[in-house]
Amino acid sequence: MNRRFYILTLISLLCCLLIFTLYPSLRQSSGAFASSSHTSRDERNSVFKIFDKKGALATMLCDPNMMEATLVSIYSLNSAFAKKPSSKTDVIVLIPESIRFEQQDIHRLEKLGAHVIRTAFPQSISHQGNDACNTIINLWALFDYQKIVYFTPDVVFDNNVDQLFNYLPGSALSLNDDQDTPLFVLEPNPHSFENLVRNFRKASSSNYSFPELLQDSYFEYKSRIPPKEIANNLHVYSAPMKPWNFHAYSDIDWKKHYDPVSFYKWRRISNDVRHLLDPSATKDWVNEPRQRMVCDSYLESVTNVNHFPIHDKFSVMISTYNPERIEHLSLIIRHLLQSDQVHTVFITWHNPALQVPSSLYQDISEKDYERVKVLGQTFDSLNNRFNPVDELKTDAVYIMDDDIYVDLDDLEFTFSVWRSRKDSVVGHFPRLHTYDPITKDATYKLIGKAPYSIILTKSMFIRSDYLFSYTCLLEPKLHQLVDNQLNCEDLGFSMMASGMSHAASTFVRPKKAMEDFGLKQGISTNTAHMPARADCISDFITLFWDSKDPLVNSYDIAAPFAKPQIRVGNWDRIEKTILG
Repeated sequence: MNRRFYILTLISLLCCLLIFTLYPSLRQSSGAFASSSHTSRDERNSVFKIFDKKGALATMLCDPNMMEATLVSIYSLNSAFAKKPSSKTDVIVLIPESIRFEQQDIHRLEKLGAHVIRTAFPQSISHQGNDACNTIINLWALFDYQKIVYFTPDVVFDNNVDQLFNYLPGSALSLNDDQDTPLFVLEPNPHSFENLVRNFRKASSSNYSFPELLQDSYFEYKSRIPPKEIANNLHVYSAPMKPWNFHAYSDIDWKKHYDPVSFYKWRRISNDVRHLLDPSATKDWVNEPRQRMVCDSYLESVTNVNHFPIHDKFSVMISTYNPERIEHLSLIIRHLLQSDQVHTVFITWHNPALQVPSSLYQDISEKDYERVKVLGQTFDSLNNRFNPVDELKTDAVYIMDDDIYVDLDDLEFTFSVWRSRKDSVVGHFPRLHTYDPITKDATYKLIGKAPYSIILTKSMFIRSDYLFSYTCLLEPKLHQLVDNQLNCEDLGFSMMASGMSHAASTFVRPKKAMEDFGLKQGISTNTAHMPARADCISDFITLFWDSKDPLVNSYDIAAPFAKPQIRVGNWDRIEKTILG
């Protein structure tokens, strides 16, 4: 009897305690942010206060150029919350007070549901000489949160975000090296905060960075998070080339870090963010769905975006629009098919309103039908000339206009030049530009001597990889400007190619004269053409390359080998040449 009485009494006491601690009217409410100097230690350590605390996800934004990447990360979090509503929690963005951000950018973060907190160094830490990003130390002072999962803008979330809170404080996802920590878990509390402030104050005098301090004094080596363990929950862009800066990476090792499929995933999210925050920006752009439709369709049709198995031949992509040119186009196709090095000729038919005339195949041998493919288009856009093609098997593409004729020996020689410098745009029509990063003014001109910085798409060899890069990874705003101008797609393409690889273009001087049938009535004959091209250069570099010119001047000229002219020496002739 006594035993039963004690058990019932114990259960009753436990129930009363549970009701008292959980019932809202009996609990003290807490603010969003509590500082260690204004909150008593007894209150913070109260058993009742624990029930008020929850987890949060947080990031640090100390570079205005990382705003887009931060918005993408937060948007991906919202998408993950939508998949599992019970996982939704606060999202915090710390921004140093010392770094200027436009109020519009702050509103964009808040529109995505983020809590923006402007931060400064604690009074005991000198801000002079300290990196503003180190104000991340204030995360440990957010005492109203039981646990915080910190992430960098390199992270894109997918699902089950709540599982990240199962890791112990001090757990960190480490990639590449110990300093690369795109995600870690922390527990805000006065003890940790005061220790970090004290240690950082000591470390600052010896040029010891805050990330190094965290590695040595906070992160637990035994609690490292294996990347494979959370691979289904999120994706980390850990390589130095990122989806938001791939076109400005500018290094010869770009292929090692280039990940087109995951970059396109990021680009799609970025496009969704832009549409959510400013739906009116593209309302009058009829080609706005083009990028997603073309790239989604392409990825559904291929198994490996990077696989172009044929290296000793090249494909040809000819852009055409006017049915009146079909007869001459058919002649050009027959000319190209005579080369054993031409694998496939693709005709990009830019006119969605008309079917390709059947006369295109007139006089083309039936055995060559398989070598000729017509690419019909849903959208009318000059950007279509750089669409990725699922039937493309060669790692080289020769891009040409439908009004250009090049001798086959010269064309095959140009291919051999390209094979020796595959990152370059190699072709036959050089141009020179200038750009002033201060005034944002640009020039564009024809030249008769080196240097040059651009090779026109009228006749050029490129990497097949670049097609997907231009169409699927560049910011759609560039494509929109091309559509509005009906011009400049080749300028954007050249900037992207040089911007990715830092490779200069290469001019090849043909041995035989080329035929250009656009000299009489092509778009370049318009007097407004050159100034419009200069405006494109200015807009592209300013808007998409942060006013840093990606194009590289080149002095190289490649030409077929010719025996040097040598004659018997004659000093009288030399004297006359030198002295006049």
